[in-house]
Amino acid sequence: MEPSDIETPNPPATIPPLDETPPEPPPTANPPQSLRLGILAANVLLLVGVTAAVFINPNVGNLREYEFPENLNLAGWKLKESEALEPVEKPEYEGSSYRAGRHYRYRQGDIPLDIEIRYVTETLGGVDLFTREHERFTSKAHDEAITAQIRQRVESGHFAAITYGGYAYISTCINPRGLSSATPEQYERNQELYDMVLERVVPWLLGREQWRDDRCLWTLMYTPLGNDPQAAHGRLESAWQDWFQLWQGNFPPL
Repeated sequence: MEPSDIETPNPPATIPPLDETPPEPPPTANPPQSLRLGILAANVLLLVGVTAAVFINPNVGNLREYEFPENLNLAGWKLKESEALEPVEKPEYEGSSYRAGRHYRYRQGDIPLDIEIRYVTETLGGVDLFTREHERFTSKAHDEAITAQIRQRVESGHFAAITYGGYAYISTCINPRGLSSATPEQYERNQELYDMVLERVVPWLLGREQWRDDRCLWTLMYTPLGNDPQAAHGRLESAWQDWFQLWQGNFPPL
């Protein structure tokens, strides 16, 4: 066989070096401009529609009528009677409205316990003026000073403990959400913590809730001091904890 008859093999294919970086995958295509504009327009229309519904709906901002129950059981106490309290529109001393109220009279043996509760709106949340203007304090003939101590319980919040005219008192505001308060500063702080939160934006836009809810259930509880003022205050504070539990989560609806 002649050398010219021998076929020359093809050269091997070029092998890329080991350190060569493989090509990057093609970038993912962005959504079409028209689709993005359509989603944006839909969101804008939804927001405009919800806002318009809030302004058009005549019921938005109007509170429902509310009446406190005639019978309300309180642990450890026997209800003797209750009576409705007349609503008062915008008392001059605070600007609030007492939309509804009820006076409950309980007994534990021969020890009486009175609880007055009022549904208050447009309030600043301070119980000082509420309390001092109450007839049990303004009707006293003597000039005894009203002494109050702001106290706090982890499970219920703040309240004013008062000793006056032979009685132990608790005066406090039960808030629509969160805990109770006794001063405007505590009330405002409670609003910031429980009212002005992201998950309430949609209910607010729909008119189902107020963004800064200016309502409270003002509670005034009292029992005689008797021969043991410390025990009287202890009984009252214990009753207050049970009373707060009754209303927590059962606030009058908007």
